[in-house]
Amino acid sequence: MPGQVEMKSESNENGLEELLRLSKEITKVEQERTKAEHERAEQRQKVSELQQSLIELKASVALEQLRPIATPEIIQEVSSLKHRPKTDELRKLILSLSAELESWVDNMSSSKLDTASIKRSVKTLAILIELLFSIE
Repeated sequence: MPGQVEMKSESNENGLEELLRLSKEITKVEQERTKAEHERAEQRQKVSELQQSLIELKASVALEQLRPIATPEIIQEVSSLKHRPKTDELRKLILSLSAELESWVDNMSSSKLDTASIKRSVKTLAILIELLFSIE
C-alpha cells in the first residue's frame, strides 16, 4: 500500500502543478487581452483626434474661400463645424441655398436678376458641397 499512497501523492502533485500552470496561462492570456484592448482604445482615440483635426483644417480652408463671398450666417455655421462633428446644419445650408437658387432661376424671365448675388450663391454652394463631401 505504500506504493499506492506514493502514486496518489505524485498524481495529486502533478494535478496541482497542472492547475497552477493553467491558472498562470489564463492570467497571462487575460493580461495580453487587456493590453490589446487598451492599445485598440488608444488607437481609436488617436484616429478620432486625427479626424477632428482634419475636419478643422478643411473647415478653415473652406472659411478662407467663403469669407469674400458668403453671408455672415454661412461663415458662422462653417466656423462652428470646427467644434461640432455633425453636418446636419451644413446640409440645411446647402438645401437652403439650392432652394434660393432654384427660386431665382424660376423668376429669371419675370424680373431683372442680381447676377452678382447668384454668382456668389453658386460659388458658396459649391464650396459647401465640397466641404460636406470631404468631411463625411
